[in-house]
Amino acid sequence: MKNIILFLSICVMLFSCQKEIIYPTDQLPSNTPTIDSSSGLSSWGKFLITDAVMYVTNSETGVKTVYEHFGLNKDSSSLILGGSSIEIETIVKNQTTYSFWKPINFPGNGKFKLNSDSTKFYEVNYIGSYRTIIEDATHNQSNLGGSSKSYNISIVDLQTKTVKIEIGENNGSISGYNCSYFTVLTLVKIEEW
Repeated sequence: MKNIILFLSICVMLFSCQKEIIYPTDQLPSNTPTIDSSSGLSSWGKFLITDAVMYVTNSETGVKTVYEHFGLNKDSSSLILGGSSIEIETIVKNQTTYSFWKPINFPGNGKFKLNSDSTKFYEVNYIGSYRTIIEDATHNQSNLGGSSKSYNISIVDLQTKTVKIEIGENNGSISGYNCSYFTVLTLVKIEEW
């Protein structure tokens, strides 16, 4: 009888605990519209970065930490721990823009511009809901250092045309611990095409 009561007590404790919300995807209801659904907000246009948060998981201890990219007297940051090594990794609050153009064919590659810069050439590779910023193969430039930037996008507010982009999934070392991390950018659509 004591074993049954102990078992039931443990079950009540386990199943009555609330899940700790760490990552933004944990907070989204299952019916959150994606930007490409019939939500009324398209992926094509110019978006301004208004906020950014980095989510870090210590791979050795399991501790999850949230860091604000911008704060009091700090308007610029990096998607990479230790600082940016390429231009796309630098973000500046209320200045950095991402512009996306629809590909001719789906799946396929559409055009991407960082900060309206017409001297550097990028593309976005679209395969289903999977998106990756890559170097434009038709130009002989190494704007991403041979790497790519995969991202996910979701709608936050249709009226204000606010979206969140999860980008920069990476691994690094913090205080001698191996960590995995990514950034969630908050962007507002400022131009439509």
